[in-house]
Amino acid sequence: MLKALYKLNYLLTKYRDLSGITLCFVLAIAPILILKKEYLILSLNGLAWTSVGILLHRHSKIRLAVRSTINAIGLDHLDGSLLQLISGFTSETARYHRASFAFRSDSRASKSKLVENLSKVAQLAYRELPAQAVEMKLFEEQSGLGSNSLVVGVPIVISAKVSENNLGESQVVQVKGVQVLTEPITFAGNKFGILKVEIKKGSELTKSDFQVLKLIAEQAGISLVDARFTEELLRLKKLSDETSQAKTGFLANLSHELRGPLGIILNGVELVSEGLCGEVSEPLSEMLRMIRNSGNHLLDLVNDVLDYAKVEAGKVKAVPVVLSLRELLEDLCSVVRTQAHAKNHQLTLDAIDISLGVSVDKRHARQMLINLLSNAIKYTPSGGSIRVWAEKGESQIKIFVKDTGIGIAPEDHNKVFAAFERVENQYALSQIGTGLGMPLTKKLAEVNSGSVGFTSAPGEGSTFWLSLPVVKIAQVNIESNLDNEATIAQGRGETILLVDNTKDTREMIKLYLSKQGFSVLAVESGAALLSIIRSNRVDLAIIENDLPDLSGEDLVVALRSMPQTAATPTILLSSRAFVFDIERFLKLGVDICLSKPVSLAELSNTVRRLIDANSKLEQEALRF
Repeated sequence: MLKALYKLNYLLTKYRDLSGITLCFVLAIAPILILKKEYLILSLNGLAWTSVGILLHRHSKIRLAVRSTINAIGLDHLDGSLLQLISGFTSETARYHRASFAFRSDSRASKSKLVENLSKVAQLAYRELPAQAVEMKLFEEQSGLGSNSLVVGVPIVISAKVSENNLGESQVVQVKGVQVLTEPITFAGNKFGILKVEIKKGSELTKSDFQVLKLIAEQAGISLVDARFTEELLRLKKLSDETSQAKTGFLANLSHELRGPLGIILNGVELVSEGLCGEVSEPLSEMLRMIRNSGNHLLDLVNDVLDYAKVEAGKVKAVPVVLSLRELLEDLCSVVRTQAHAKNHQLTLDAIDISLGVSVDKRHARQMLINLLSNAIKYTPSGGSIRVWAEKGESQIKIFVKDTGIGIAPEDHNKVFAAFERVENQYALSQIGTGLGMPLTKKLAEVNSGSVGFTSAPGEGSTFWLSLPVVKIAQVNIESNLDNEATIAQGRGETILLVDNTKDTREMIKLYLSKQGFSVLAVESGAALLSIIRSNRVDLAIIENDLPDLSGEDLVVALRSMPQTAATPTILLSSRAFVFDIERFLKLGVDICLSKPVSLAELSNTVRRLIDANSKLEQEALRF
């Protein structure tokens, strides 16, 4: 009996490929060699075969799962034992991975890089398929005809004509008894070319070969799309830069065209108002005030457009200084108080700690806060109230401007900081403006490491806030916004050379400076200016930038190269208000660049300061 059992164990284990059965075999026969009692041997043998049954059951389940997975992904050519199936499945999975992920195109696409990437794709197809040779043929984007080809391997028939009509489908064609597998290179419906693989003689194609080639062709499509997309982005960026430059240039020219006539209007009003053209009656004085206010408002609109364009072009940089918050707000509230009283508004400023300061560009701070205050006054019907206060945080301080105005509907909130947008409200639309004040305020706040926001509801007014970096200060001497210089005559007989090709501007400046006590030599061209300098000593030169014969830059260079005018104080009057224009003039040797229109009183005071400063330098030079 034991002999029969031994033989049965041997036969059952001989034809199994599971290594665990060997252990079961040992468990089955060991008792025969060691023990003599049959019942114990039979018990142990039964235990062994129970283990064998469990292992065989698990073996069957694993094989079924592997086979199911193989069928699901189309690897129908795999067969054999469980170990063979697992080995074949692992090999095919690795091949799928290489075809799908091993190659990644470089997003820094240039023509040379694209060729390198496509070459890698062709070589990948050559390695992963039973290929004699691989050809990648691309098509012209416009005509759709074949253009460039890339070949890997040693082709036998691949150069023969293979149908390229059915680009939407994979196909196998026979050319002189050789199989050629083709796959279109497409992406999102765009057809870029075709990938042809010449199969080695005697090789059989499987379903997974088709799938691998499809994955590789997709990599070629991604490379081409990536390169073209990058080129398009670069093209759009270049176009955007050119558009921005064109816009900035257009606005600079527009500024130039508007500032000249506007300067004449404002300077003319200034001359008449000061009685330099005769006695000014009460009605005439009121009319001149209206003209001056409208002219200044027009200038503000022009400046808003220019400032917004400068911010958009990235030409604006903040130069932060420490300002006393209390003095800044008191100053600005006094500036807009006349506007508030004209509409019978009550404007109140809450008490602010004198030690609180803000780190901000001074001009930007004034521009942002005046925008907030002016809007509060503008969009509040007569008899309203505007309250201003500040709340300190850890690193920022919020300045609030609250009004009792018309408010803003929720659906219009997104328009407040959008350029050229106006709130769809009858009262709001009746107010004059470009729609750039708040967008400009937002951008200037960001340039100064701050932010701006608001809360509002229809009929309940609005509360706008501006947040800026806060600093503690012991003592601050804030510069006054107003000219506090005495309105007495500034001239003491000094000779001023004035060159401006616009007769009206030239005559008005000459009249005003002459009344101030200066001796003015006025000419209309650079040539006339150089002629006068040769025969007259001048104490200061005022030059207009745009002259018919010489540009302002050329004239400044000429003045600085002549011994008699090398150190003469020079003021450049320019209709170009961009910072980079002003910086260029200053580097050439101009002492001060004033953007038109310029107040005649400001011009007179500037002339006096420059002459005094130059005189002081000359006296100090004589001491040494």
